Amino acid sequence: MNGYFTIEDLAGMSGLSTRTIRNYITSGQLEGEKNDGIWRFTPEQFGRFLQQDMVRQSVQAKANGIVYDFLLAERRKEAEGCFIWDIPVSGDEAEQVLREKLMERVNASGVKCAYRFENGTARAILTGSPSALAGVISSMQ
Repeated sequence: MNGYFTIEDLAGMSGLSTRTIRNYITSGQLEGEKNDGIWRFTPEQFGRFLQQDMVRQSVQAKANGIVYDFLLAERRKEAEGCFIWDIPVSGDEAEQVLREKLMERVNASGVKCAYRFENGTARAILTGSPSALAGVISSMQ
């Protein structure tokens, strides 16, 4: 990872759409740099963004929606799993390292993820094929 995240990275980790991420940029709630037409965000900027009450509520609503949609699907063409993972984290720096590592694994695997950190616990809600989920989980151990 090059130390910067794109809009697509942020959307992948937060569960928010790229359009919603762009709206947060426009409103000034998400700070970043635009170079050569591409928005880039530092891990610190993403962390501050996730700490805002409105953003936290949006991410939580999206995460709940992921689980709800998973439960509503009655027929699937392929095996799929939903994994809710609570990870105790001691401190902001450890949370940032965890978030970066998880984002890297999620983006490489095609797993859908909603992530939030609150009161010393990181929660990742992951959906995808059982093998992709297992790959992300085992690589985080």
